[in-house]
Amino acid sequence: MKNIKATGKIMMLAMVAIITIMQSCKKDDEFFDIEDPQGIDSKIWSDPGAVDLFLNRTYGLIMPQWPTLGGIHNTSDELNNANTAFLYGQLVENSVTDIGTGNGIGTNRYYDIRRCNVAIEGLNESTLPDATRQTLKGQFFFMRAFVYFRLVSLYGGVPLILKSQTLEDELNVPRAKTSTCIAAIINDLDSAAANLPATWAGNDIGRISRGAALAVKGKVLMYWASPQFNPTNIASRWEDAYQANLAAFNQCTADGYLLINNYSNLFITEDHKEILLVRKYNANRDLGNTIEQITRPKSETDGASGSNQPTWNMVQAYTMSNGLPTTHASSGYDNVMFWQNRDPRLTASVAYNGAPWALSGKAIRKQWTHTGVPEEPSGTIITGFYSRKFCNPALSAAQSVYVAASGGGSGMDWIEMRFAEVVLNLAECANETGRLTEAKDKVRLIRQRAGIVAGTFDYGLSVPADMAAMRTLILNERMVEFSMEGKRYNDLRRTRNLNLISARQSYKLSLKTPYVSGTGTDVTKIYFDMANTAGARPRDTANLNNKSVYTAVYTTPGTIASLEGSNIISMPAKYYFYPLPNFFSQSFFLEQTAGWINGTFDPLQ
Repeated sequence: MKNIKATGKIMMLAMVAIITIMQSCKKDDEFFDIEDPQGIDSKIWSDPGAVDLFLNRTYGLIMPQWPTLGGIHNTSDELNNANTAFLYGQLVENSVTDIGTGNGIGTNRYYDIRRCNVAIEGLNESTLPDATRQTLKGQFFFMRAFVYFRLVSLYGGVPLILKSQTLEDELNVPRAKTSTCIAAIINDLDSAAANLPATWAGNDIGRISRGAALAVKGKVLMYWASPQFNPTNIASRWEDAYQANLAAFNQCTADGYLLINNYSNLFITEDHKEILLVRKYNANRDLGNTIEQITRPKSETDGASGSNQPTWNMVQAYTMSNGLPTTHASSGYDNVMFWQNRDPRLTASVAYNGAPWALSGKAIRKQWTHTGVPEEPSGTIITGFYSRKFCNPALSAAQSVYVAASGGGSGMDWIEMRFAEVVLNLAECANETGRLTEAKDKVRLIRQRAGIVAGTFDYGLSVPADMAAMRTLILNERMVEFSMEGKRYNDLRRTRNLNLISARQSYKLSLKTPYVSGTGTDVTKIYFDMANTAGARPRDTANLNNKSVYTAVYTTPGTIASLEGSNIISMPAKYYFYPLPNFFSQSFFLEQTAGWINGTFDPLQ
């Protein structure tokens, strides 16, 4: 294989000595063709073991992992963690660098794309059995499409490289139209679906299936139809998205994918039939992660502070157990006993003050978040809530800690996409194409699994009477169903609803006199945390589901406060398409995204 290099002007300035030597055989703007330092030999494509190693490494580079808390793409109204530059309108041209910051593995997504291109071409010439070759190619087609989809969702059209380039190729590749990129992504996903199996077994569980390929195809076309890319609401795009998501739903159903019965176990149970896309971890093989360590309350882990905390906004998004929003006149919502008679997904995902939460094997443990909780140091309880969705109650506090050198920590897999998303994608596309009844049918499946009761309002679905009302319901349903799973940010950008992040709020409770935190001897006070001779503490024995008891103990309702301090949330319209970072934008052949400095590229074309 030829030694191929790609270097833009910025890299040339940093590597003058090397370029001087190589100038006779190098173009000035060989920007997108990334050198593969592994020295790939064409013979590997006929060696099953070598191909498998290459494929596994590609999975490792491309498949999503646990999101970075506080990163731009995990910032919304769900959690306290946030990228403040994003929230307060301070992003600049070099803020979103997902496309790349350099030439090399882990620093440039075109490195990942090149791996896929090289593999597809190599497998075309492989002597492996045809069925094997096609299954392998299907996975590389999927991963190439997946990388491009991620880039397009952030930037709009990007340079489209669908073959491994040589020095004889034109290496000065401009940004392709967004529509051209979408078409290429769909073509790759069709090729993937045609060549992938329905399921995998044994050590191959976690690889891409045909159902996953079709599900992502439906998602891509839904994005293309959504207001971010389709502000004029071209109806044909929604119809295409509907048909693709219907096909995905039908194929996934036929292949055995389903909504598992227990929502609480979605992330605790591995390899279940709701999982479509997953990145697998195993703490016992030094492949653990830090999610437990950073999510658990301080009292149940070491070296962390429960920083992954749901907001009051997130809590309020959950409907009542009858499916009605808390604002509906017939909902039965109590603003003091706010957790009662709510969508069961609330208690499955969020730990509120006094909530039973059997962490670390403590069967009768309760979580406390009121002001002054002794075992939760001051300042660690930011919102008044903890996330319980990503915590395995069987792990001890010590077991939750991940150490890079030795592993351990959580072995919980990251689920990037599950069948519930296919269901809600289809519901949204059905609604946007005038199929209101079908949209309700699909949302009903989600709510039935959640444990919402039919009642007199048909799981709350009798309330929305038109497309606009159902659109609002579905967006909220996605927030609840995928709470803290990294979907909310993308949904708000895709639907041009960033304005909904208007104020992230906390909910704090204070003890009411004579109740106080801690222990002491003042007979005029009731020390809420002090054990009596029998070992019982007032906080453990108080029936906080009794309103008279609850209001006697706490100043109610709790105090709702902004998490922004004096800052004002402001996200300009240009955030719907980000600028190329400096490493890319300095190429003479790349237009910057419109709306940013010197931007002329229209991402809507």
